Amino acid sequence: MANLVFGGVFFTVGLLFLVFLVSAAVETIHLRLQPPIEFRVVRTEIVPEDLGRPGFNLVIHFQQPGRSETPWNELHDIDYRELFLIQQTLPPDTPVVGRRLTPDAPERLDLCENGWRSLVALPVFLAVPMAFVVVGALAIWRALTGWEPISGKTPEIPPWMLILGGAVFLGVGMVPVTTGVLPIRDSIRSRDWVPTPATIELSRTIVSRSSKGGRSYHPEVLYRYLWKGATHRSSRIGVAEKRSESGTRRFVADHPVGAATTCLVNPDDPTEAVLERSLSWWMLLALAFCAFPVLGMRMMRAGWRARRAARIGLSSRRPWRPRRS
Repeated sequence: MANLVFGGVFFTVGLLFLVFLVSAAVETIHLRLQPPIEFRVVRTEIVPEDLGRPGFNLVIHFQQPGRSETPWNELHDIDYRELFLIQQTLPPDTPVVGRRLTPDAPERLDLCENGWRSLVALPVFLAVPMAFVVVGALAIWRALTGWEPISGKTPEIPPWMLILGGAVFLGVGMVPVTTGVLPIRDSIRSRDWVPTPATIELSRTIVSRSSKGGRSYHPEVLYRYLWKGATHRSSRIGVAEKRSESGTRRFVADHPVGAATTCLVNPDDPTEAVLERSLSWWMLLALAFCAFPVLGMRMMRAGWRARRAARIGLSSRRPWRPRRS
């Protein structure tokens, strides 16, 4: 029964993920096969997203030569700096290429779509859901055919289960690396950044709701600062941007629109700045979970060794031959 449930879950998750990746690849190929249409950038602007959704939108107004209308498209990102760097590559009158998905659909900018290079990594992405499907199908087959370990012997963990379990532990271990190790690295890296006066242009509370009705709060700000005669903007608060409801409301109240504050600017890249570099206790706690990747790699190594040993043991046996009379 356990094998049946285990196999059903893995088979279903892998199949859904596989269908999603294949449909995205088919849409990308279909779009790339459409004839290209040339456009010219008219203007670009970065605007805050609607309240309730974090981040900013880079609105790109473009026009097809010989036409009077000006279509537009949007690129969304939580970090203002990422959109600003894209905006610098799209000054007015820049030529861009768009494609029409269907005859009745509006033009779509080429830069908003995944190009042919995204298909190069498709086999790597497909390998993960296909592995889930194969493992799930194998577990279901063993459950339906009544496979049981040999009685009287200690059941051994199959090599594929060790490899799969190690991959899961390795994937789970990547979460504390992003939530703990990387912020600590950013905090150390920003120690030499220069304090610079800044002005708050946007300050609000973002409330995210989960499918189960839960809520999470975090602040969103946009501040302007001057560096060597050039005006820059940033939306980064710092390395510890996860906050509680009370902490979020307190931060927004302490940084109202128009207030003067101080940010830390990277002298090597003035477009990069933060408001604070302090760390939170949960980031340090996340470091304890870094043992998960180590355990995952050890499990995968043990699985590969067991699989190799089973193959060597099988090949070392003498083939059966009928006796001569």
